[in-house]
Amino acid sequence: MKFYRFISKPPVSPYAPQWDFRVGTSLCEDIDTNSLSEFLLSKEKEVKKLPTSVDRSGAETDGYTGLGSNSTTAKFQHYNILTWSHPEITKLRSNISKRLFKYNNECGVKTPNVIYITCWYNVLRFGQKIKPHHHSLDPDCYLSGHFNVQVNDTSTGYMSPVNQINDSNMVDIKNIPGELTLFPSHIFHYTTPHYSFKPRITIAFDLNLYKLHDNSLPL
Repeated sequence: MKFYRFISKPPVSPYAPQWDFRVGTSLCEDIDTNSLSEFLLSKEKEVKKLPTSVDRSGAETDGYTGLGSNSTTAKFQHYNILTWSHPEITKLRSNISKRLFKYNNECGVKTPNVIYITCWYNVLRFGQKIKPHHHSLDPDCYLSGHFNVQVNDTSTGYMSPVNQINDSNMVDIKNIPGELTLFPSHIFHYTTPHYSFKPRITIAFDLNLYKLHDNSLPL
């Protein structure tokens, strides 16, 4: 895996925010992204008929991505693509598991015996982008990630915990088809606008220490 390390500057004040985390990327060469993109697009209408996810207040949410309620993203609480029968999805599950161990080894963290995963996908069309958002700020938040299925000239940006757009620690990573990325769930991230008439398709997932939703599965 290739790692991008985010580390805060030495604090001048005892109250200054500090952080040290990594974003890890790895190419999954065994996954046929063309076959996977065709399959995911064939499921899009079916997924959009599912109920929209809700936040803790009970309000509908698209995960604060800006993609709207009529998106595959907004249904993330009601399906898990790892339950679908497709050879490339089986390979993806294996790749996530392998990269999790590599990521944790790099960070000096022991991988738990059981990890739960929630997995959905995003479809962006011409002019769309994913707004800055995070997946969890809870004390027990773990890791999140995404897999690039069909991407064109876009990048994903990762921001330090101070959450400032002009922060010098912000890093944009160019999206590459077949690349898997892991990062701490509390990290704000976003995408650059998608300017292609070919849909941009990515698979997103959360890894947790317990069963977060009904659709969470042991990895």
